[in-house]
Amino acid sequence: MDILTFNALKQYQRRIDSDLLDPWKRPAFAVVTMSSSAPWGTVVYNHYLQELCRQHYNDSGYMQGSTSSLGTEFFNNWYSYGQTNSNISSTDTSYGDGTARCGHLGHIALGIGPDGSMIGRPSPYAGTALRNVGVWVNNKTNKNLALFMENQYAGVAPRAIAPGRLTGTEGWHLAWTNTKFYAQNNFGTYNKYGMIGYNEKTGTLVINENKNGGTSMRLHVYSNVPPFDISASNRRAWFNNLDETKHIFYDWTANSAGYAESLYRGIVIPCDDGKIIIVRMEPSNYCMLDRFTPNGTGGYTKEATHTLSTTTTYGMESADRNGIRFQISNDGKYVICYQPYYYYGAGAEVFLIRVSDGKYAFLQYQDSSYGRSFAPIRDSDFMVSYSPNSDSGYGIYMSHIDTRTVFQAVADKGDMSSKVPGFNVYIFDSAYHSTNYPYIVPIIGGI
Repeated sequence: MDILTFNALKQYQRRIDSDLLDPWKRPAFAVVTMSSSAPWGTVVYNHYLQELCRQHYNDSGYMQGSTSSLGTEFFNNWYSYGQTNSNISSTDTSYGDGTARCGHLGHIALGIGPDGSMIGRPSPYAGTALRNVGVWVNNKTNKNLALFMENQYAGVAPRAIAPGRLTGTEGWHLAWTNTKFYAQNNFGTYNKYGMIGYNEKTGTLVINENKNGGTSMRLHVYSNVPPFDISASNRRAWFNNLDETKHIFYDWTANSAGYAESLYRGIVIPCDDGKIIIVRMEPSNYCMLDRFTPNGTGGYTKEATHTLSTTTTYGMESADRNGIRFQISNDGKYVICYQPYYYYGAGAEVFLIRVSDGKYAFLQYQDSSYGRSFAPIRDSDFMVSYSPNSDSGYGIYMSHIDTRTVFQAVADKGDMSSKVPGFNVYIFDSAYHSTNYPYIVPIIGGI
């Protein structure tokens, strides 16, 4: 081998090594189009916003899991929940661009592989999983695991599958319990869906319980909870060994709780400084944030509820696929919570929370026609897509939430709209150049 060839090979190897070691070169999100009558598919971008790959599907080819006529068994009946041939509206829940369609587990109707391939999901069970998933911040154990809670069942399971109705089946989880948080240890028996949060950095596990089927709530706070041990011979012990001597609770009264969504579902965020934030949805009324600050004597001081007004909207009481959603930044230090502003998925009411100190900001898209989709990008930021018709060659509408800029410039509890750019076009491609309402989907395991 001559020296020029040798040097070229070494340079190529260094470039490969650099790519493998650079997490920002991994897939971050995909732009999705899904129409049953024309070419459609995905375009995948990395954290540098470089296009990595694309997959095209054709109506004549009927690729696996792509259509109602020749799809996979699960996807066969639920493909419509990913469609992009129309926008979300007040009368139709089918389309994929709805604001509640995508959350911490990805999209309700489909997953996207690193190569851009569509992976059909059984939408009813994916909807249940999105309802049941809890928050796990500062996750150093494995960012592709998540906490789940449904009634007396709590578990740790992979994000990339949709445990859904498997919540009560131990064999499908890495850890599982059906007794720890039910009718004992100061817990009642009222339903709980995803109202669980764990901060791995501080070792704090928090559960919010509805006490009486009304506005009476109770925070359960466990301290000194060790990180989850994937290699433990009995992973279930992570729940069973919680120390009741380090379990305190705090009773509080919710601002509004007239629907199952606001009664039994909430996003629970334990912050690094001891604050606890809960974000809930009151259908047809509000997106609501409550913040609790330790008072130094084992209790908490609750601030006035921060509400963002909505018009007619629907929560999980109408279907598991509806309600509030969240995503966590890739570094585990920021949580974005969002719900539709109008009906089944148009517009968005958004709270962005900084985990280090519980500071938060809000954003409102009071739009009655088009949905918003979110995806974590790089270490601490989020991409946002907006889904009007992308025809005329300008691609999907996209914006970017720079969390550090937001919290440097916006006061606590402030409106961050001035620090979030408007939606840009002619940057991110779409796989279908015709009437089409694309959206973005985070790629689980992308960083």
